[in-house]
Amino acid sequence: MADPSAVVSPTLTAPPRSGRLGLMKRFLAALVGALVAAGAAAAATPDLAKMSPAELAAFMTAFPKGGELHNHLGGGTPAEDILTWAVEDGLCVDMVELAIRGAGPCTADNLKPAAAVAGDEALRSALIDSLTVRHPGFRDRSGHDQFFSAFARRSVLPRRGGDALAETLDGLARQNTFYAELMVSPQVGTSRGLGARVGWRGDPAATRAALSEAGLEKLVPAVSADTDALEARARQVMKCGAPAAHGGCQVTVRFLFQALRQGPPEQTMAQLQLAVAVIQADKRWVGLQLVAPEDSYDATRYYDLHMHMVDLLTDHGRKVPVALHAGEVTLKLVAPAEVSHRVRDAVEIAGARRIGHGTDLPLETGAAQLAAEMAAKGVLVEVNLLSNQAILEIDPKDHPYAWLRKMGVPASLSTDDAGISRSELAGDYAAAVRNGATYDDLKTSARNAIAFSFLPGEGLWADPNSYRRPVAACAGQIGAETPHGACAELVARSDKAREQWRHERLLKAFEAAR
Repeated sequence: MADPSAVVSPTLTAPPRSGRLGLMKRFLAALVGALVAAGAAAAATPDLAKMSPAELAAFMTAFPKGGELHNHLGGGTPAEDILTWAVEDGLCVDMVELAIRGAGPCTADNLKPAAAVAGDEALRSALIDSLTVRHPGFRDRSGHDQFFSAFARRSVLPRRGGDALAETLDGLARQNTFYAELMVSPQVGTSRGLGARVGWRGDPAATRAALSEAGLEKLVPAVSADTDALEARARQVMKCGAPAAHGGCQVTVRFLFQALRQGPPEQTMAQLQLAVAVIQADKRWVGLQLVAPEDSYDATRYYDLHMHMVDLLTDHGRKVPVALHAGEVTLKLVAPAEVSHRVRDAVEIAGARRIGHGTDLPLETGAAQLAAEMAAKGVLVEVNLLSNQAILEIDPKDHPYAWLRKMGVPASLSTDDAGISRSELAGDYAAAVRNGATYDDLKTSARNAIAFSFLPGEGLWADPNSYRRPVAACAGQIGAETPHGACAELVARSDKAREQWRHERLLKAFEAAR
């Protein structure tokens, strides 16, 4: 959009008196033209609230959404793909639990070959119900219980991790979105097993020393090798480098190391400690996370301890970036005292730079002060409207997303687990619009997904979350075909600036085509 305040008058070098009037007329004409262009651009801003559901769905699918910052690999996979892989791999279906189990022979009374289930429409439909939250009240489970228990019934990872990665990246590319940070738990059994053998040594520092002495950091090469295999399989599935390459080949992916907040603390500690070592050694891993139901017994009784573990291991987020699930609770799930501090502890004790969900934030003690602190520090909230509706029974109209925007807290829309929720990132964007978000709000969300990513390097914007001022090197160049001069040097050396440059080009092309 043209900015009339940016119009600069030509330098006047004492022209002849007869020419001054003409010069002034040209200047006024240029100024009027700029104002008209600005008004036309403003008028062209789409009024999303007036769109029909179909029009909004098409618009949001095409809209460049910047990136996906909150997505668990595997939980984003459609149930149909999981069933297809189960058939191809000769796996079994537990007919009592309606769950995918290990490879055959499927001789137990409760087991059937996946191939038999795939051909039975009634059983196939019931299995999809079991692996998703598409059927409210399925088997009398709450959305919360159905959601979290579905992971254990989707037993196709890690052997199909590369396939799941390919599906996720292709899905994002189809939605004109080209950056993702995906949560994965590498070497989970090995690291937690080592933690169990070492045991808890009384405090995080002593336990960290004992884990290192037991050789925990020696698992780092295994994680890198697993990551190599994961990416290689995804590239193979997407045919990267071939004429028929999938769109997902163009999506930049980084990984968040997720540790389970359930079980004895020494096992969680082992995963977190391995996460820090991996992030420091392998640039594909850019941050750590804590996952699993935040209202569970272990997550609740060890919450403060977990925050202190993260603080110690990451040097309050200075050693490696921290994004934490925090505040993914309601008064229906936990006692009032537990709702009062979760996000605050993640920010102030653990040093989290991003908060996953944060739905209890308005209920926390000193909520307005905490929101102001997060706005000042640039702590982003990963907003998952559709997931929170399914798991926490929070209607999108009651979600704090609008309040976060009002308070200046950075926020970015994401899916959480699109395969289980039966949604896509475009659906969360459409839900935001139906509940008051404007086009500018959506542009901010999309830009925030890259500006507040854990990609290294300087960004293109001097004021992320506002996006009015590019950095000096790129002033006047945002959205251009190619960067020049100092801006080209910035884009070349900074992963973050490079992704932002691509997004701005996509956004400009999208808006030009409207």
